[in-house]
Parts: sequence; structure tokens; C-alpha cells
Amino acid sequence: MKLLTKTTLYFITVSLFVFFIGGIGVYQLIKKLENNKVNHELIGQMSKLSKDLSTTKRDLQKTIIISSGLISITHVQTILQPPVQFKDTLMFDQIQNRYVPYRSLTFFADNNNQLYKINIYKSLTESNYLIEQIAMMVTIMVIFFLMAVYFLYRYFFRQIWSDFFITIDKISSFDISSPEKLDFPDSMIIEFHQLNKGLKLMTERIINDFQGLKEFTDNLSHEIQTPLAIIQSKTELLLQKEDLPEHQLQLSSEIHSETLRLSKLIKALTLLTKIDNRQFTNKERIDFKNLITVHIKGFEDIIEIKEINVSTEITSKPEIEMDTELANILIVNLIKNAIRHNINKGTIEIKLSKESLNIKNSGQAIKINPLQLFNRFSKANPKSESLGIGLSIVKKICTSYNFNIRYLYEDEFHEIILDF
Repeated sequence: MKLLTKTTLYFITVSLFVFFIGGIGVYQLIKKLENNKVNHELIGQMSKLSKDLSTTKRDLQKTIIISSGLISITHVQTILQPPVQFKDTLMFDQIQNRYVPYRSLTFFADNNNQLYKINIYKSLTESNYLIEQIAMMVTIMVIFFLMAVYFLYRYFFRQIWSDFFITIDKISSFDISSPEKLDFPDSMIIEFHQLNKGLKLMTERIINDFQGLKEFTDNLSHEIQTPLAIIQSKTELLLQKEDLPEHQLQLSSEIHSETLRLSKLIKALTLLTKIDNRQFTNKERIDFKNLITVHIKGFEDIIEIKEINVSTEITSKPEIEMDTELANILIVNLIKNAIRHNINKGTIEIKLSKESLNIKNSGQAIKINPLQLFNRFSKANPKSESLGIGLSIVKKICTSYNFNIRYLYEDEFHEIILDF
């Protein structure tokens, strides 16, 4: 959710709550004031009526009462309730043919040694109508106020936060591999000016650190290969000597194998660093069907030696753009992993569709947690001579292109699934 939308929703929610509580308070206040007014009118009528009744000698129930409200007179023996009582009630109006609200005042009067209960009624129709009209006007005013505030708030928000949005756009398009430094606009708002200044310093440091790390990685990869190549050639010469003692031959063989292992390790770690640094920026439409076919042929000798049965099922080609070199590395590592951890006379099943790539191979159960399978230097078999970094490279490539990679083991079959 955008900042503008969220702050607007918060503002409107709080405003509605305040207006709702305030509206209830105003309604109760108006109603109370109106009731007080009606009560005063009823008390005035009661005083006048009491004064008039105190002077008459006639039976009260036979006396004609002239009043602005409805009056009922009932003969009682005792006072059964408070002497004076106000209450709201509903009475049927034959003219309007419906029940209408009234405010009543009940009191007791003594006439000719007779006790009477007198009820005076005052219609609240006009009062309620007035309250309804006021409530409607207030509601309309609140709606127009919220609408005006909403649009004005969004307008001023965009004006005030325009520099911030420009900064966000520049950060979104920031490419660490580009030597060009970000240039943020000057802002009249102190907080945005400080933000742009801090981001500029931060991105400059990031670019400098990245360039330094890139140079170090390239230099290390290039310079260390030369002495390793010399060591390999020298040990190969030693291994070719026929008069070399047995223990020296063994030592030379171990040096040669470890040198080869070190060379592969450096290349793999350098590749991982380059992937992390996003140095593979070229993008092309990849033909995964062709890549799978080519690389399976490249492993034909090993497949024949282990007598592995390879089957492929390609229903459709995925439409993916990625670096060609990384695509080749991805497929090579997956096929190599399926062959290396297979058994003699095993099987490999490769399924390719527009949505996913499934590579399934027979093999023994792994001896580590499947969650650690894609970590660096994790091996399914600790005694294996592999570097334990192939699937880590696969995972890193998948992360770079937002592929989801999964591992399953069922019925003595390993399966790696790439969801594009």
C-alpha cells in the first residue's frame, strides 16, 4: 500500500470516528436542550393549570380545560409515584394515522377534597423534525468536508512529497555495476535534503566498494591461475619420470590433484562472486531444449560408463531471457549433479515445460538435511570428491532470476524442480 493511500485512510478513519462521536454528542446536546425547553413549557402549563383549578369548585372531571396541549385527568386515591414526573411516550394521532412522540408531565392536584392525577402532553414532532434537519445538514457538511480534505490532502501530499518520489525513482533505477554516480535533486524541505545527501554518500561508497571488490576478484582469479598452471605442469613432468621413487610419485600425484581441486574451487568461488555482484548483465532468449540436448551429448561418455538411461520429455519451451553463460552453467550443473549422484544402471528423467524444469535421478538417500543441500560446500555424500558447490551455484543463479528451486526425494529418486 502506498504511503499516500495509507495516510489518507488513517486520516479519514480518525476523522469519521471523531465526527461520529461528536455527532452523537451534538445530537444528545440538542435533544437535551429541546427537552428542557419542552419541560419549561409543560411546567408553565402545570403552574397555570394548578392555579386555575385551585379556584374552581366544580368537579374536576366535569371542568372544561383550555390548554395548548393534551390533558388527561384521572381520579386516584393515593399518590402512587413521584409528585411530578417527566417522560417520553408515543400516542396515536388520528389525523396523521400514526404514532407520534410526545413529552408528558404527570402531577397530582387536590380539588374539593378529591385527589386527581393530571397528565399534560406536548407533541415532539416539531422538535424531532428540527433535530433531524440539523443532523442531516451536519452529515452533509461532514461529507463535503471529508471529500474536500481528501482531494486537497492528496494534492498537497504530491506537491510536498514530489522530491521524495523523485528520489525513490532514482534509487529504483540504481545499477551498482554502472560507474555513473546518482545525482539527487535539491530539495527545499530539510528532511528530504538530508535524505538525498545521505543516499548520495551511501551510493558512492557502495559503487567504490563494488568496483574495488570486482577488481580484487578479477585480479585474484587471473593472477592465481598462473602459479597454479605452473604447479600443474611441473607435477605432470614429475609424474612422467620413470625413475621417480614411489613415495615421491605419490606426493607428486597428491599435489597435482589438490592443485586441480584448488583451481576448480577458485573458479567456482569467483563465479559465485560475479553472480552476487550481478556482473552477468547480458540477456537473450534461451532455448532450454537445445541446451539440454547439447549438454547431455557432452556427458555421453560418463553416461555410457555408468550405463544410465536418460529420457527427456519436452512439452513446451519456456520463454525466459537470461545470460547465456549462466544458462549453460545452470544446465551443466544440474545434469552433472544427476549423473554424479546416480547409481550404475540408473535412470535420469528430464521434463521441460513452459512453467518448470524437472530433473529426476535414481540414487541413494542423502545423509544431510535437504535444507542444507544448496549451501556452499554441502555434500550429499561426505566422502565424495566433489567441491560441494555446484548446487550452490544453481541456487544463486535461480535467485538472480527469481526462479523457485525445490528438492524432493521419494521412492529412491532425487528430484530437483525449477519453477520459472
